Amino acid sequence: MTATRPATGVLYLQGDRQRVDAWVRRGQAACFVVPLAGWTAVVPAGAAAAPAPYDAGHVVLASRGVPSNLRSALGLFDIDGRAIVTVHPAGWRAVPRWLVWESGRGTARVPSLPPASPADLVRAAGVAPEVEREVRAVLAERSAAVADILGDLIGLLSLPGERLVLGRGVKSAEGATLVEPDERSVRQYERLVMERVEINDAVTGSS
Repeated sequence: MTATRPATGVLYLQGDRQRVDAWVRRGQAACFVVPLAGWTAVVPAGAAAAPAPYDAGHVVLASRGVPSNLRSALGLFDIDGRAIVTVHPAGWRAVPRWLVWESGRGTARVPSLPPASPADLVRAAGVAPEVEREVRAVLAERSAAVADILGDLIGLLSLPGERLVLGRGVKSAEGATLVEPDERSVRQYERLVMERVEINDAVTGSS
């Protein structure tokens, strides 16, 4: 059986360092917070404090909602061999959107998740509307590697920190600091996870 390569990725947030640090502390996993040009990046530092599969730090971060005072926000991740892009548009009631790309298949629809379009990515990144055509062309490619797709998107969307997205140089990045979650947030998450596990066991008849 081939081992799955470690997940990598970054969540790009709008907002000053103090607000981003406070948001990370209300989460479930320790993260590195890195100031970048025009953005503040959040990179998971390890697993969340919960039973598997709820302990996957990158999945937890990719799935987490972003408050309006930190949007627009963009997440670019390599998880289980897929390029996962999350888009958190500006606006009080804006709904997070998802884009999933797989090598050999291209863009894949996930029925349970609102889909993100190339235009959504362009608007969230704040680049020229004309870039949408190039983003669409990148996503239409089916034979590329996930790292290449993510690298192309980072370039087209004018996002800094490509090395961070690809899992390199996080600890040594200029201004990077490790932010730990508050114990209260961790305990609340652990209780929620255990409730889900108990409900699942009851439904499936697991012991």
